Amino acid sequence: MRAKHITVRFALVATVALMLVAGVAASQTAAPPAPTKAAPMQAKKRPRKKAETGIPKGVHNCIDALIKMAAADPLISYEGRPSDIINNGLLWNDPKSKCSIGDNKDLRLKLLDVANAWRQKDAARTRSLLQEVKSAAPQG
Repeated sequence: MRAKHITVRFALVATVALMLVAGVAASQTAAPPAPTKAAPMQAKKRPRKKAETGIPKGVHNCIDALIKMAAADPLISYEGRPSDIINNGLLWNDPKSKCSIGDNKDLRLKLLDVANAWRQKDAARTRSLLQEVKSAAPQG
């Protein structure tokens, strides 16, 4: 029994000694704390201009938005907002649509030509077709 107590005490003393040695070694290898500096002043954030998203209301507003996007040089990608305006706005055949052109077959074909020219990155043809669509679009 006495041998067990001696063994336990020896293990306890050895553990404490190892912890002390490890603590001293860690404190010697640790880098000294960096001097504290005053926090730099934060620059004021400017409000960013919101990017145009979604489909405008009214046929002429939709076509004007497409003309504005087609005016960029080089021509922006058709995927994204131009596709959304043409497919989900102008060609959408629903009375509740924001900018549906209705059942006008000739105008629908011109819009499909606009979409194809835009996908082919033919800027001049895209712009001229958009002007034709604008002049043939219904009022209101």
